[in-house]
Amino acid sequence: MVMKKKYIIIPNCSDLNRGDQALVWETKRIAEEAGYIGDYYVTVEDNEPVEQSIRHGFKPISMVLKHPSRFFKHNDNITYSLSLKIKWGGVALVDFITSLMLLFPFMRWIIIPLLGKRRKESIRVFRDSDALFIKGGGFIHFYGGLTSLYYAYFSLFHIYFAGSLHKKIFMLPNSIGPFEGVGVKWLVKKALKKCDLITIRETLSQEMLRNELGLSFPFYPDLALYLSNSKHSKFDLIKKYDIPDGRKLVAITMRPHRFPQSKNPQEDYVKFKREMANFIEYLYQAGYMPMPIDHTLAINTNENDAICINEVTKFVTPGHFFYFSDTSLNCKELKSIYSICDYIVGTRFHSVIFSFANHIPGIAIRYTGNKAQGIMRDFGLSDYVIDIKDLTCSNLINMFDKMIKNEDEIKNKIDDYLKFATEARLKLIDELKNNKL
Repeated sequence: MVMKKKYIIIPNCSDLNRGDQALVWETKRIAEEAGYIGDYYVTVEDNEPVEQSIRHGFKPISMVLKHPSRFFKHNDNITYSLSLKIKWGGVALVDFITSLMLLFPFMRWIIIPLLGKRRKESIRVFRDSDALFIKGGGFIHFYGGLTSLYYAYFSLFHIYFAGSLHKKIFMLPNSIGPFEGVGVKWLVKKALKKCDLITIRETLSQEMLRNELGLSFPFYPDLALYLSNSKHSKFDLIKKYDIPDGRKLVAITMRPHRFPQSKNPQEDYVKFKREMANFIEYLYQAGYMPMPIDHTLAINTNENDAICINEVTKFVTPGHFFYFSDTSLNCKELKSIYSICDYIVGTRFHSVIFSFANHIPGIAIRYTGNKAQGIMRDFGLSDYVIDIKDLTCSNLINMFDKMIKNEDEIKNKIDDYLKFATEARLKLIDELKNNKL
C-alpha cells in the first residue's frame, strides 16, 4: 500500500484572518497543480477557529514553538505593560532552550518525552512530512529593539526545525525585510539557506535581499490574486445584505495599530482614527457611500478590525456609512463583497489585493513591512500609497481625488498586472515541478 504524502503549510492560519486564509488555500492549490498530492497540514494558534479550512481539506496542527503570551494571555493588546513583557520574557527564555534542543538530533529525544501531547503530535507530523510550504505573504520583517532577536528566532523556528529534519522547504511568494536588530540578518540568511525554493512577491523585497543579504531570488505576484470569488452575483449580495444602492461604494478597511516607531503611539492612533472618521464624512458629502469592512477578525484586540471600525464610526454621522460585517464569510465569499464596490481605501493590504483582482481601483494605507509599498510600486501605482503615520484627512482626500481623475489609467495598469500575474503563475508551477520530490 502506497502511503499518502504529507505536506505542512506555515505560518499559522485562522478563519478570522481572511487574507492569510486566502494565501494558505492558494498555496495548497498551486502545490497540488504542481503535482504535490497528499494530506495538507497547517499550523494554527490554540483556540482560534479553523473549521472553514478543515472543510477545505486541511488538517490543523499545533505550533511546535508557541508564542510566550500563552501563559499570560492579554487579549486587550493595543499596548503592553512592562510587567507583562517581563513575564513573556521569562517564558521565551524557557521556550528558547527547549526549542533549541529540538534542532539537534542528539538532544531531541531527551526533550520530546517532556512535551505536551499536542506538541508531540506536531513533531510527529513534521517528522513524517515530505515537504514544508511557506505560504505566500509576509512575516519576515523586523524593526529592531530588545525583542527583535528572539522574535526573529520565533518567526523562523519552523523553517529551522524542518531543515534539521532534512525536509524539502518551498517558500511561495513572500515579502521579506526590513532586517533591523542585532543578529537578525544572520538568522534570516541562515533560515533562507535551508530552503530549496524561495520566491519573492514584490521587487522592493527582492532589491532589499540583494543589497543587504547578498541573496537573489525570483519574483512572482501575491497568490491571493488568484483566489476565485464565491458564486453569488452582485445583485444577490446587495439584496442579501441590504447594501445601499444609488451611490458609488467605497470599501474601507482599518485596523488597530500600535505605531511602534512613534514617540507618542497612543496619540498617533487616536489621530489616525479621527482622520479616518473625517475622511468617511468627506466621502459621504461628496456623494459616495463609504463601506467599512471587517477584513480581519481576531481574539486579540490589536488584530481585530471591528475594534478600530467601531471606534472610528463613533465620530461619523449615523447613516453616512454602511458597516459591512459578516464573521461567517470565508476568504472567497469576502472577496466577492469587494467586487460589488467601486473603489477601495485599504489598510489591510489583502483588501486591496481582493479589490484589484476584481478590477477595482484603490489606495493602500501602509503600516508595516514592504508589502503595500512594494506591490503597489510593481502595479505602477506608487502614487496611491500613503504611510499610516503620515495619514491625514486632507492628504487622503487629495489622493482619492487624484485616483478618481486617473481612474481609467489605474484600471489599465491593474489589468496589465493581472495579465502578467496569470502568466507568472504558470511559471511558478513549473518552478515547483522542477523541485519535485
